[in-house]
Amino acid sequence: MLESLHSYLGNFVQLTDADIQMINEKFVYTKIKKNELIAENGKVCNRLLFVNKGYVRFFHFDDNGTEITSDFYFAPTFVTTYTSFLTGLPSHVNVQAMCNMEALELSKNDLNELYERHPKFERVGRLIAESVAIHSEEHLFMLLNQPAGVRYRKLLEKYPLYINTIPLQYIASYLGITQETLSRIRKSQL
Repeated sequence: MLESLHSYLGNFVQLTDADIQMINEKFVYTKIKKNELIAENGKVCNRLLFVNKGYVRFFHFDDNGTEITSDFYFAPTFVTTYTSFLTGLPSHVNVQAMCNMEALELSKNDLNELYERHPKFERVGRLIAESVAIHSEEHLFMLLNQPAGVRYRKLLEKYPLYINTIPLQYIASYLGITQETLSRIRKSQL
């Protein structure tokens, strides 16, 4: 698992042996069970997880109590509720493991220590934050400007390994459509 983290981070910066040793000392191995909440609405999230396999779902409840799936993050990736993690304020969303997963966990204090002592890691953090911002903007653009069929096809093309494991109600909610509309789209694309 640590090798996967090294490889992932190596996409952003070149890691030295000293960098790798520091990473190995700071990240803690953890297991996460399917459906476990990694972050919870109303609670402060003070951990950052690197997941090598699987995916998580971000969701919240609207004013009527309807569950809304707002996003998915697919491995390999870092997962947290970034706003809560960065501000120390309670999260507005839940983050749920969609399968049994293994992860490497980093506390906010350890991340800040890495940033302060090693500018290279601050650069990595900035680049990862930029990728999160790009992902969020692309998703928002998709919801506002593309027909539901196009949104579904793009999800299917981008994440073919996971699409059949995601419950239909979560996909429909993520795409901003009803389950009935999703069923019609799926039938028309067969």
